[in-house]
Amino acid sequence: MDDLDLRAVIYRRFASTGMAPTRGELVERIGDPDVADRQLRRLHDAHVIVLDDRPERAGEIRMALPFSAVPTEHRVRSGDRSWWANCAWDSLAIAAAIDDDVHIESVWADSGEPLEFDVVDDVLGLTEGHVHFEIEARHWWRDIVRT
Repeated sequence: MDDLDLRAVIYRRFASTGMAPTRGELVERIGDPDVADRQLRRLHDAHVIVLDDRPERAGEIRMALPFSAVPTEHRVRSGDRSWWANCAWDSLAIAAAIDDDVHIESVWADSGEPLEFDVVDDVLGLTEGHVHFEIEARHWWRDIVRT
C-alpha cells in the first residue's frame, strides 16, 4: 500500500463511520509497524493528517481534515451517521465531503451559545452571523490543533 492508498483508507473510514482507523488497524493492514509509522509520518508532514502527540494517544490519527477523531464543539449529522469537525469551517467541509444533507451543531465563538443549522441541497440554511478567522490561513499549520 502506498501513501495515497493509505490516505484513501483513512478518509473512507472517517466518511463511512465518523471515526479514524486506529494505528493498530493500519499496522495490521500494512503488515509492518515501522512501515506504517513512516507512512503515517509522511502523511502528517504533508499536512494530509494530524497525528496525535498526547502521550495516551501518541501515533494515533487526531485529524484528517476536515474530520476530527476526537470530540469537539462541532458535530455534523446526516441520518444515523455523525462526524466531529475540527472547527465550524470544517463542519461545512464535511457537508461537502460526504455530499449529503446535514444538520450541524456548533457554538457561537464569541458567546459560546449553541448554534444549529442545516445544509440542504448544498445550500446553507443559516442566514445570520459571520465567519471570523483569528489566525491567518498561512499560519494555521504552526499549531493546527489550536487553530
